[in-house]
Amino acid sequence: MGITASYKRITTQKFVEIQNDTKAAESFFKLNLDDLVFDFSNPQTMIAQLQKQKSDERYFSLEKDWHALHFLLTGESNLGDTQTSPPLCNVVMGGTPTQFEASYGFVRYLTLEEVQDVANALNQISVEELKRRFNSTVFNEAEIYPNPSPGGWDEEEIEPLFELYPKLVEFFQNAAKEGDIVLLSSD
Repeated sequence: MGITASYKRITTQKFVEIQNDTKAAESFFKLNLDDLVFDFSNPQTMIAQLQKQKSDERYFSLEKDWHALHFLLTGESNLGDTQTSPPLCNVVMGGTPTQFEASYGFVRYLTLEEVQDVANALNQISVEELKRRFNSTVFNEAEIYPNPSPGGWDEEEIEPLFELYPKLVEFFQNAAKEGDIVLLSSD
């Protein structure tokens, strides 16, 4: 499986509401299995339900490419304290921790201002710029997660991130335009 990074846009009002409702907060990141109909005789229905939950326009997943993107944006492989100032460090590893546990650490949130700053910063970095920053030798030496094997990182392995990136930029642009807070989770 591995560690994935996911994002959820919510309104300020909804964010205030979930501060007092743990069940509601969990539903922002985890597939709500209680709502699924487990009809094993009809797997297409189950798959359709899962896809519907994951296709919410207010949800975005970087899948396992979170560390690669963090490295391309900041030049840092360390996942602890960052030397990069916001907003680029906020894209993957930023945010203020909430009281809600994720599989790895706590769900974090970006404020309205932080979302605006991230959206503006991402808008200035093209896929072509990310491609220029990619160096497979450096990636492999830095042991960037998930460190594909056999052979490690190469142009083929990084391509899915380059396909996801415009969707992430759009996700943050929409969040900024609509005045949403963004929740980040590592699961």
